[in-house]
Amino acid sequence: MKGLLRRSAVTLLEAVSRYPRIKRWLTGVVYRIPALDAGLRTAARRAAHPEARLDVDAAQLPEGSRRSFERMRTSSLR
Repeated sequence: MKGLLRRSAVTLLEAVSRYPRIKRWLTGVVYRIPALDAGLRTAARRAAHPEARLDVDAAQLPEGSRRSFERMRTSSLR
């Protein structure tokens, strides 16, 4: 489902980018609706920068880094 939505969004953006007047009008409409603007910006940021997933072996870290890593891991689990 996500792939279908992403492909249709990309196709729509490519079509809009070919017509400067439509692009300018659509940008103006989006800017006037702050919730839509924020949602689109968040979606674009997530698509461009997916969350990194690291496999960290805490035993290989120095003591100070290990304590920080454990604090971050426990705070993210809450």
